[in-house]
Amino acid sequence: MKRRICAALVPAMLLLAAALAAPASAQSIFGINFLGEEQFAGSGRYRALGLSAYAAVDTMNAVSANPAAMADLSSFTFSILEAVSLSNVRSSSTTAYENRFQMPSVMLAVPLAKGLVFGGGYRTRFEGKGNFSLEHPLGDAPVGFDAYEHRSGLFTVPVSLAWRATSWARVSGAYQIERGSITDNSLFIYHKTYYSKTESKRLRSFSGSSWSASALIQVHPRLSVGAGVTTSTGYSVDETFRYTLAKLDSLSHFDFTLPLSWEVGASAGIIGRWWLHAHIWQRSAPEPRGFEHLAGSIGDERLIAFGVERLRAQSGAFFDRIPLRIGFYENRWHVEYPEGRPVNSRFVTFGTGFGLPGGPGVIDVSFEIGQIGSISANGLDERVFRFALGLSASEAWSKRKTEQR
Repeated sequence: MKRRICAALVPAMLLLAAALAAPASAQSIFGINFLGEEQFAGSGRYRALGLSAYAAVDTMNAVSANPAAMADLSSFTFSILEAVSLSNVRSSSTTAYENRFQMPSVMLAVPLAKGLVFGGGYRTRFEGKGNFSLEHPLGDAPVGFDAYEHRSGLFTVPVSLAWRATSWARVSGAYQIERGSITDNSLFIYHKTYYSKTESKRLRSFSGSSWSASALIQVHPRLSVGAGVTTSTGYSVDETFRYTLAKLDSLSHFDFTLPLSWEVGASAGIIGRWWLHAHIWQRSAPEPRGFEHLAGSIGDERLIAFGVERLRAQSGAFFDRIPLRIGFYENRWHVEYPEGRPVNSRFVTFGTGFGLPGGPGVIDVSFEIGQIGSISANGLDERVFRFALGLSASEAWSKRKTEQR
């Protein structure tokens, strides 16, 4: 392959290394109560359109919301998506500020034959983070403070195969390897120096797998529909408790099942270069196995998304040759806080994209402004600004020519 794609890979991998070294977190404080916040798969274009472009046919990206769309890739494609968010968490009396980095999504697409594409990579599925410090007495001991820390991160390694069965139908199947952990650490420190600090830590290690299938049908040149399903994920969980007094340490095991999810979407050309996108995704509430303290506080999860896009023109002024994207989505979380009060996130999104200099490829940028939860319903909320940058580079497979002697 040519040097251009290598030049694109180097800064992308540096970005990945920097992200892995940074403190990753979910997008909201509410995520500390469960697995963390759901991280929906998709490119920078998908995010700029408010997570609505599930049924979009024209794509140059291997990080796709609908893996069936990868069947149109005719060249080796490397794609990466990185996101950062700035937010403030508010209650009725206090405000806290957060800066967060999302672990990137990375995918490789390899054409095996015309219309048959293999995909593989990595993406974060759930993330959560929280830090609190509370001052209080502990029994008859002097007043001290409890420093609590929560970290959760579950990731997926997807292996997929996309096939363009006809000029108007694309299908895909994927197997996801699921791994991750949730750590809760509580450190109690006394104000009096002659008392020793005490610490307790709970580590839950998750291991599981799931299957998914999707389809993308082009009903008309200006109308396409998509549908997908992901089987339930059966996690095997090892739970370890560690204490300052080692003889209290323990190890146990339990199984946790995340139910099946399904989704449908549609994309329609309105007039000229203007398109409308819509997407619905849903998953039923899981049983709180291993999260018994949340019994009665977990409900169905749902995403409803809409987007409007003006496609790029092939010629004309600069602003005619870049796409314009705007969207809105509402995501109802599994967790209810407090009990019976659903946590909803609502975001307005916008963005654009640019061709990659030197050849096939695209750079997508997206911005999201919204709020998670509400003070009136949940006792606290989080106002969030997110920025995401996606890069996708393609290169045709070629054989090295041998010199004739």
